[in-house]
Formats: sequence, structure tokens, C-alpha cells
Amino acid sequence: MIYTDEATQIDNRESYSIDESVAKMLGWMNGTVRVKSAVQDKYGPISRHLPHLLSLQHPLETHLQMLLDRAGYEYNEALQDHEIAKLYIEENNPVDATSVMIASNSIIKENYNQVAHWESVTEKALNYKSMIQEELEKNESPKLEIDQPTTDKLGIVHIKLRSLNEWAKQFGIKIIDPPKGSVLSTEQSKLQPPKAVSAIYKKSERADALNIVLDNLLQKNPELKPARVLYELGEISKVDKKVIVSVFDEGVKWRRDSGDEDEIVITKKDALGERIRYWKRNNKKANQSLIKG
Repeated sequence: MIYTDEATQIDNRESYSIDESVAKMLGWMNGTVRVKSAVQDKYGPISRHLPHLLSLQHPLETHLQMLLDRAGYEYNEALQDHEIAKLYIEENNPVDATSVMIASNSIIKENYNQVAHWESVTEKALNYKSMIQEELEKNESPKLEIDQPTTDKLGIVHIKLRSLNEWAKQFGIKIIDPPKGSVLSTEQSKLQPPKAVSAIYKKSERADALNIVLDNLLQKNPELKPARVLYELGEISKVDKKVIVSVFDEGVKWRRDSGDEDEIVITKKDALGERIRYWKRNNKKANQSLIKG
């Protein structure tokens, strides 16, 4: 989703390099209106910007490695947090020890699944790239058409977008579609996760789609209890299901912000409560630091 405060640029190119052709098959660089400059961290563009990249900032393999590195880092961080939680329970024997461990295990599982997801995306991407190259090397009637003037001008093979669209249909992929991500108005954005994430989540690098929504709710009312948060998430899902799909007795169903719209995750109530507690602990620390400063 592109927000009104993000500078955009129209991409009306009729051909793309092999790497960018693969990116478009993955659902990246989608539509004609894109983010002019995607926000990056030390691992490169964050996953929620992949559908809106104007172009690849790096070779395809480098982008994929950055995504794998990010997933691996977050998984290792979840394991470290789990060990800290165990020590906390051993030292303090809190009444909510069981729910803390359940939530911690759930977060580990979510991050493990994210590693597996990006491994799968990487394998798919490299297979697409190999098949594109094989198609281009056919001696007779290749289905992919090379844009020769652009190829000669830039010195990099460029594939005509319409031929790529037709060729990709064999994989159930449509590349030329109406834009999926429209620019939000200020009024609409009140029900959407903001582009800017509080320092609490920036610091921990846990700003997945669900945490961004939680951050938005808790910034407005830090005293919200888990039950009220579930209610608010349910209200958001009634208006827009791009992130929050539904809320039910066991927890919340949401779309992971990875560029894959079909990847749906279920976070149980206990895990949601742990996310909220994590936010409140770090919010308290941030406020104490401001006071001392």
C-alpha cells in the first residue's frame, strides 16, 4: 500500500531486464504508480515495499539474499528473546509464566515460517530466471520477445512486457493488471497502519504488518487491554482486509507483509498479548529515557 506522504513516480516502460521480469512475476514492482524511493534498512528495502519498488536497487540474487538475511536475523532474535523469557520466569516465577512461554514459542514459529517462506520465494525466483533464459535461447519462435532498441541502448537484455505477461500465464501469473495498491487519502489512512513506525518497533526491527497496526492503535491509547485491541482489530477488518483478515475466539488472522498477498498468518490471543506487553515495556523504557534526557 502506498501512502499519500510517499513520493511516487509513474513507470510506463514497455520492457524490463531479466531480473526485473522475474521480480514482476513474484509480484514486486507492481502496477504503474510506484514508490520513488523505497525505505531501506541494513538489509535493504523492507518487504512491504516490494510490490511498489520503482526498480530493483540491486541484482535479483542480492535482493533475495537480503530478504533471507533479514528473516534469519529476526528468527535468531526470537530465539534470544525466548532464552531471556526463560531466565525471567526462572528468576521471578510470574503468574503468567505459561502464557509468556506460549507467546514466545508462537513468535519463534512465526519467524521460522518466515525463513521458510523466503527460502521458497528464492527457489521460485531462480527457477523463473532459469526458465526465462532458456526461453530466450530457443532457436525457433521463442515466446518471449526482446526489446532490441532498449537492449542495444543499455547493453542489458530487455523483455517486452506484453510477451512476458502472456508467457507467465502458464504459471497462473498475471503481470498486466489494474493497480492493486491505490494512494490512500488522509481519511482512509486512519484505518491503515502508518508508514512511520514508532521507535519501539524500529529498534527491535519487528515491524511486521501486524505490529505496525498494533503500534498505530497503542500510540493512540497506550492503556488498551488485549481484549479491546482484538475488538479494534475486528473493526479494522470490517473496513479493509489488506492486513487484518478477521478476528475470532482464538486470535487474529492477518496477512504477512511480504509481497505475497496469499500468505495468511494466525496469531493466537496469548501471542497477541505478548506483542502488546512487549510494546508497553519498551514504551515505558522510552519514556524513562526521555525524562532522564
